[in-house]
Amino acid sequence: MVYLSSRAGKRHQQSEDAVLVGSDFLNDTTKELQLPASGFVCVADGVGGNAGGAQASKFVLCAAAEYDPCKKDQDLRSFLISVNEDLIQYAAQDGQSANMATTLTGFLFSDTAITLLHVGNTRAYIKQGKYLKQITSDHTTYNWLVSNGQLEAAEQCNRSEITSCFGGGRSELLSKLFIAEYPAFSVALLTSDGIHDFVNIDTLEDILNNDEPYPNKCESIITQAIASGSEDDLTVVIISNE
Repeated sequence: MVYLSSRAGKRHQQSEDAVLVGSDFLNDTTKELQLPASGFVCVADGVGGNAGGAQASKFVLCAAAEYDPCKKDQDLRSFLISVNEDLIQYAAQDGQSANMATTLTGFLFSDTAITLLHVGNTRAYIKQGKYLKQITSDHTTYNWLVSNGQLEAAEQCNRSEITSCFGGGRSELLSKLFIAEYPAFSVALLTSDGIHDFVNIDTLEDILNNDEPYPNKCESIITQAIASGSEDDLTVVIISNE
């Protein structure tokens, strides 16, 4: 099953987060859906610093919904690069939103494999026993500075500034797109930065390990993020094979 809750943050009239589950595009809603046997479960977070973030996340997810993993002649990376080029061309037609951009994180399910895909600062976690393991690396200026030992500069930078994404007016911004097969799992968690920038992994673990049903866990995570000061869009997706 797939359990999700996604809503606009306090400082947004329209949510720039969106979720794709199979062929279902979801935005600013709470849902419980069957895990698709074939297709994506992923989160896209339109880049708030650029005009057109909501358009960008919708564009990429609606394009992804057309991908058929059962077609043997399709290559996922090539397909996503093509989607990126289409997004850049689409954005160029609107002078005010020429740099629209979005992150993308999630899984592609097929009858033969599970594939993890990621670009930007949305996140994927896997639950191992009672613990969560983050399986994506944030493509942010902050993360780059920390990894290069520039800790003082990292503390001064904008932690939400991303270094790789779909769109942004330049094809090379997709250069860090990560795609890899991933082993089967029991529970996975996808979050936008409006969640994980305000709810630490220990709290996420506590919520996932409590006795509430999964829809309540999603709401509890969002409630915790808001209580901790999040004003950004908020998206939580729990994928359960239990």
